[in-house]
Formats: sequence, structure tokens, C-alpha cells
Amino acid sequence: MPRSRRGRSVPPSSWDEPADAVPPYQFEPRHLRRRRGRTRRLEWVISSAGVAIMAAIAWAWLSGSGAATATPASTATPTSRLTPTAAPTAVPTATTAPAISFSTSRFEADPALVAGAASTGVPNLSGEAGIIVDVGGAEVLYAKQPRKRLLIASTTKIMTAMVAVDRAPLDRLITVSEMAAKMEPNSMGLKAGEQLTLEELLFGMMLDSGNDAAEAIAEGVGGGGGAGRDRFVGWMNDKARTLGLADTSFANPAGLDDPKQYSTVYDLSVMGATLLKYPQLRTIVGTKAKVIESSKEPGHVHGWFRPANLNGLLSSYAGSIGIKPGYTEDAGYTLVGAAERDGRTLICVTLNSRAHVTDCARLLEFGFRRAAELAKATPVPPAPRT
Repeated sequence: MPRSRRGRSVPPSSWDEPADAVPPYQFEPRHLRRRRGRTRRLEWVISSAGVAIMAAIAWAWLSGSGAATATPASTATPTSRLTPTAAPTAVPTATTAPAISFSTSRFEADPALVAGAASTGVPNLSGEAGIIVDVGGAEVLYAKQPRKRLLIASTTKIMTAMVAVDRAPLDRLITVSEMAAKMEPNSMGLKAGEQLTLEELLFGMMLDSGNDAAEAIAEGVGGGGGAGRDRFVGWMNDKARTLGLADTSFANPAGLDDPKQYSTVYDLSVMGATLLKYPQLRTIVGTKAKVIESSKEPGHVHGWFRPANLNGLLSSYAGSIGIKPGYTEDAGYTLVGAAERDGRTLICVTLNSRAHVTDCARLLEFGFRRAAELAKATPVPPAPRT
């Protein structure tokens, strides 16, 4: 006979026997029956309690299973407490539209134009490569070695600026690291520990061409430190692929010479046209100078700055609206420029040039003239009658 935990004999339960059987303990002495009755009542209480506990567990499981995929509000991590290496959440931008592309069909259909014959009126360029595109017409008006991969110097910062605005709001506060503050040769003049908004750093990067500002942006927006910088450069290459830039690669956010840092005049024209779709960046690249007053506001402490735009087209070419020049000894002078005339927007690019402003001015003059000729040759069809 089985025994209880305390060593007493426990009779078999009645459901183990036939229904008409006489319980073997029916003729036991009274004191044993009273004891057995107390035992049975205790068993009933214990059994009832067990059933209640199991029911509670089952109810809790059923109630929780429906919300198993939801994260409790109390355990959500506030965005203000992101760890230094955590990737910040992207913010919506205007670049969700399909990637820009420029047709070369009409340009390539003219062999003399492709060859750069003087009879076609194409400009004499000092740059190793150059291009002029009509943004509204989405076509190449003229190009010299449009797909040749070359060093691009600080025109790299066009992509740096777009990725930064893709990934962070303009009022994001960024602390300048010691590594960023030491970046040369072009400098906004930042000091380690200063705290500026992304917008303030963008002015320093796009006007002064500050490498210190570019590095501070990459680190700050990327999540902090070297890991954040690497993450940011990865985002730059991701965006290049999204824009369909097959001949572009980035290794740093500032434009320092590197075998893995290159692009083409065609790809840069796409980058330039894409930047113009960002209202904030369009304003910045078209600003000649910007005063950034010093601040002692807690969390936003920095000195006084006055970035000045290095893009000579802004002051020398009527209708110029930016975008970004650059220079290194190996890359030569580089420039992505843009101008508007008669409701038409053109973008010019020159790489490895000896006179980048002159090259772009000549490309723009040829481009506006060529675009007007093509418009006359292809008249706009009359509007349908209503």
C-alpha cells in the first residue's frame, strides 16, 4: 500500500475500484474512520487549491499570449538614453523618391558633340573630366569622360550632408571629439568638447569646407566615436547604392584622398541634383557667409564662428545657387556647381581641374545655350482642348 509523505498508509481512491464494490475501510473502528475523514477533507482542500492554482496559471498564459509581441511601455528604452554606439533612428527625408538619372541619348547621338569638336561650341576645359546636365529635362547636355573614376576631394561632403540630414534632426546637439577637432587641413575652427547643433556644423562643413565639422558630424550622427564614424561612412555607401551610383565609393566623410574614395562627374551630378531636393541643404550651400554666435547654454556651449563659402561661382556667376568645391594635391580642384536661368536648373561638375570655377562657368554658359536650342528643336505640344 502506498504511503504518504509523513509515513502513514494511504488507502486507494474509490475511482480505482468497481462502482458496486464495498470500500475496504467501511468496517474499520470509528476513530480510524474519523481520522480517515479528516484525511479525505485535507486531500479535498489540497486538490481544490491545486486546481485553482493551475486555472490561474492557464488564465495568465492565455491572457499574455495575445500580447506576446508587444513591448511593455515600462521597458522601452528612451531615445535620449541611447548608448554611444547605438545607431540613431532615421528621420524621414525627401529622398524617398526614385533615384535621379540623366539621359545621354541626345548627347551621344551627335558624334561631333561627343568628340568635343570646336564647331559644336563646347567649352575648352582644364579639368580631366566634366559634365553639364539639365535637371528639369533629366538629360546630359555635354560630358567629358563622364564615367572615369577620379578622386573627388571635398565634394564628398555633399553625400556627408545628405546622410546627416537623413539620419538626424538639424537641432541634434553634437559634442566635438578631440579627434574631430584635430582634423586638417580645412577647418571650421572647432575645439574638443564644444557642443554645436547639426545645422551649425553643416554650415561649417559646407561653407568653410571644415574637415573637423565633417568628422564631428559623422561621429555624432553615427552614434559616437570611431565606431559611429565607421557606421556613418557605411551609410554614405548605402545611399550611393540607393541613388544608383555605380562608380562611387566612400572611405571617409571629409574627402581626404584614399584609394577607396572616388566618384565620377556623372555620379556627382546626380548627388548635386539630389542635394537640391533638401530645402535645408539648398539654403546652406547657397549662403555666402554665416555668423554663428557663441553660446553658453548648458549642453550647447561653443565659441563664435563665421563660416564663409569657398564656392567662387556664388559671387562670379549670375544665377549660381551653390553647391560644393574641393581641393587636394592629388585630386586637384573639384567643383559641383548649380545655377538657375529662365526657370531652368543646370548642374556642372569638373574634376582634377586647374581652374574649376572657370570650367564650371563655361559649362553653364554652354549648357544654357544648348538647352534653349534643344527646347526650340522639340516644341512643347499644345494643351488639349477642354
